[in-house]
Amino acid sequence: MNPLYPTTLLAGLVLSAYAFATQPANYDTRFLLSAHVPESATITDAQGVPVTEIALSLTPSGSQHAAPATLSADTLAVKPLRIWSNSTEAERVRITIDDGQSATGQRFSLNGYGRNGPEKMEYTVSTVDDSGKKTFLYSGAQHDYTLTPMSTHAEKSIAFVFESSRAYGGYTPGNYSGIAYASVAVLP
Repeated sequence: MNPLYPTTLLAGLVLSAYAFATQPANYDTRFLLSAHVPESATITDAQGVPVTEIALSLTPSGSQHAAPATLSADTLAVKPLRIWSNSTEAERVRITIDDGQSATGQRFSLNGYGRNGPEKMEYTVSTVDDSGKKTFLYSGAQHDYTLTPMSTHAEKSIAFVFESSRAYGGYTPGNYSGIAYASVAVLP
């Protein structure tokens, strides 16, 4: 075998790899790609894709899981959700709900402006799963859940319900808005 053959072959492979890795002279769009596989549990859609934002509008009798006279909404009307973990064990997780990104211990509230000036609408957040309904009454409230092991991950179907504290007739007409945040943490 010619001693230059392996060296020539190696040089050819290196140059080919470099040619494939270089930026083309002309292109319309460049995609910057990355991937992140979470180590902990997260809220996802039915396929396991993380859900980071959902818009809901509380309406009279908006959720079958809320009192009929309240303003309410639930995530079932938007999309089915799951608590999802890449672990295949029966993990225990804790969900914390807060508003304003600070667990203040105060009641959840939407802010609005009615004919009499600034208004507030207090509300509760609940989860509904196969074990029943759990209610978060104040910012920073927590509840624990156990995920079911699957072949490649662990999960639990869940729905979030948002419900005004009073009947809708007890509020000043106007638009109210606010944000609630859910955090999922794996328990030891």
